[in-house]
Amino acid sequence: MNNLEEKRKKALQAVREKIKKELIKRDKLIVYVVKAIDELDKSSNLLFEKLRHWYAIYYPELSQKAKDLDAYIETVLEKDRPTTSLGAKLTEEDLNRIKRFASIVKELRDERRVLEQYLEKVMEEEAPNITAVAGAMLGARLISAAGSLKKLAEYPSSTIQVLGAEKALFAHIRKKTKSPKHGYIFAFPELRTAPKKLRGKIARKIASKISMVARIDYFKGEFIGDKLRKELEEEIAKIKGT
Repeated sequence: MNNLEEKRKKALQAVREKIKKELIKRDKLIVYVVKAIDELDKSSNLLFEKLRHWYAIYYPELSQKAKDLDAYIETVLEKDRPTTSLGAKLTEEDLNRIKRFASIVKELRDERRVLEQYLEKVMEEEAPNITAVAGAMLGARLISAAGSLKKLAEYPSSTIQVLGAEKALFAHIRKKTKSPKHGYIFAFPELRTAPKKLRGKIARKIASKISMVARIDYFKGEFIGDKLRKELEEEIAKIKGT
């Protein structure tokens, strides 16, 4: 009986150690920070739409004048509307409520920027080669989509190429629609700006390099990201030159 109890305790301890090792893997932080950034984006965009409709009662012309979301919020918080505006007259309390709401949206935007800076730091520590080749945000998104750095390192380049394009891929399989050429890696500048007819070739080159550096980072290999990034840029330039 004592022998069985001892074996049970050892088994439980082994399970605890395994769980602890899984929890301390820092690539898990990358996965959750990417998800947090996505949630902040969704929330701030949704709340901004509410703010825009609300403030349009007072200053309808601002939607056309503000160059982006942040500029719109800054105007709401810091500036008065012009006297020529066609908007309705609101009380000071009305405007204070709107400005308070705008400050909440701004806080979400600010927190998103802080999280992105933190994510860049973690990526440089945990996946320096991926960061050098793909950039911190794209690299982190690929790790998050895979579920971990280990899983990303295990993926063939063909899978990495279409990560993020699952809906299009399923449609291709089920309905025989056109096969997707890229997923998240479309954020790669040289791919996004390339002619459509060359994007398939370029996407394969990018995915191949990311697959390579993912394995290097997972097995804690040497840093050669800058060299591989330069190689990739040269390969893409050759494709564009054909």
